[in-house]
Amino acid sequence: MRIEGMSIDQLLELNQYIDELRDQENPQALNQLRVGLKVTFEGREEPVLGIVTNINRKSVIVLTEDGTKQYKV
Repeated sequence: MRIEGMSIDQLLELNQYIDELRDQENPQALNQLRVGLKVTFEGREEPVLGIVTNINRKSVIVLTEDGTKQYKV
């Protein structure tokens, strides 16, 4: 079935299912991170290299290596 043919209720159910899948993936990825770990992620314009400074339930705070910017990823 295509999304265009789905009812509002079906779309809402699909959205809830996708949110549940994301919630299952995040803890697995976050378990591998540690404060002080050097990480790279895709920024808006280019890859960003930084250091994990704080780990929240669903996001991580990364400070760039030069200390000029902070990102919530």
